[in-house]
Order: sequence, then structure tokens, then C-alpha cells
Amino acid sequence: MRRIAVLAAGLLIGTALAACGTTEPRETAWPDGLTAYLDQTRLQRNTGEAFVRLVNDAGSSIEVSRLEVGSDRFRARWTGSEPVDPEMDFDFDMPRGKCGEGGDAEVTITWRETGEAAAEWRTSTGPAEDRYANVDRLLDRDCAERTLTEAAEITAGDPRVEGEGKQSVFVLPVTFASTEKAPEVTFDGWEGTVLFQLAAETPTWPRTAPHPMTGDPITLELRVLPARCDPHALADDKVGSLFRVHVGGPDVPDGASYFLPLSKAQKTALYDFLPGYCGWE
Repeated sequence: MRRIAVLAAGLLIGTALAACGTTEPRETAWPDGLTAYLDQTRLQRNTGEAFVRLVNDAGSSIEVSRLEVGSDRFRARWTGSEPVDPEMDFDFDMPRGKCGEGGDAEVTITWRETGEAAAEWRTSTGPAEDRYANVDRLLDRDCAERTLTEAAEITAGDPRVEGEGKQSVFVLPVTFASTEKAPEVTFDGWEGTVLFQLAAETPTWPRTAPHPMTGDPITLELRVLPARCDPHALADDKVGSLFRVHVGGPDVPDGASYFLPLSKAQKTALYDFLPGYCGWE
């Protein structure tokens, strides 16, 4: 009798859990008409976020309460409660990615159909296409940064301005001190931005000979000039201080780069250089 009572209690508990919606979601095939895309907006370059966009052409609305996305280069997740009718973006903090190829990933969602009295939660897995290669470039940036910062300690020094007016140039010294852990890694030059171009004396990708991360510390100068002097360009700017640092190495994709980290004071000095050069003062 005791065994029967225990079994009966277990059945009652299981029934109660099911009624409360606390049972594990049932695994099902990826919903017909649902497409997943992986992407990163321009502004998210500064925040370190990315997003999965779910596009629902199934003809009925669904609700998503959990989303996991990843590949052999990264893993991330989102939790909450959002409808997908007809589409929804799920933002998530992008972890530091690994070296590799491509930005396509696999996405697993916990979801249910809405508009039904007792729709069950399901879990389904499908592909997420990096259709604009923005996440691939993000992962390549992480790969480049991880590779170079493991090969050398990199320090940006105090900025200065040489000359006056149209003859002036903004100068930021950057020191590379090898850790001797990866002598095959190289610094391959900087790349300008939409707001600032590199002066002739600056190591510029892809024209600069690669600098191997070996031997004594070396200091190279990032020397820049305004690429344009129209005030509205500065007012609308979001990425003008994101100078690319190009990196070479055995596992680094061709042309991979990351953004040179600048302190608030260094960015302020950079933007304060514009009025004097452009004659706004």
C-alpha cells in the first residue's frame, strides 16, 4: 500500500507541475516559416553586443522565452519573453570570440504558439545565417585582439599635436613590448576611420612591412589628420575614433584587425584636434 501511495503522490506532483508549465519543453523540429539571422549593428560595435533576428512567415505568432546561439567560435544566450510576429531582434552580450572561419551559427529557441489556451513550450534548433558577415568580422576582431595582446603588451601613450592649423598633425605613440610567447605574430599597420586619415609617416595597412612581436619594446606613432572638416560629420560621428589594428599570425584570417582601445582622455584630445586643424576656432 505504501508503494502505491508513493506512486500516486508522484503522479499528482507531476500533474501539478505540468499544469503550472514547469515541465521540460518538448524537443521538436525547427518551425516551418521561421528564419534566423545573426548580425551586429554599427552602434553595437561600441557596446560589444550582437543580435539574432527571428523572421516569422508561418502565419501564426509565436512567443520565445529563451534563445541560445553559438558555433565553435562563441556561445551566448538570451532569456525573457518576446513575441515574434512577424519578426523580433534578440540582443545579447557577445563573448570574446575565438579564431576560426565564418560567422554562421546554430540557434536553439524555447518557444510556444500564442493564441492557444494551453500551448506547450517546445525547444527547437536551426541555423542562424550571418548574411552580412558582420559577426564574422566581429569574431575576426576578437581573434586579432586576442592574438596580438597575448604576443605583446600594448600601451598607448600621451597624445600631442605637432604644428599649427593645416600644417598640424595629431600624434599618439603606441608601444609594443613582446611577451616572447608568440614570435610569429606581427603588427601589420593601422587603418584610418571615416573621420580621420593616417598621415604619411604612419605604419599603414596593407603597405607597411609587418613588425614581428620579438626583441626589445618598439614605439610606433599613430599620426592622423582629419579626413573631412564639415561640422555635421563630427556631430553625426559614431565610429570616428575606431582605428583598426591589423594583425598577422598562423591562425589569424587575412586582413583581420581590431579597434585600438583609447581612453576617454585620448579620445577627447583627438576630437579637440579638429577645430584647430579645420579652422573652427
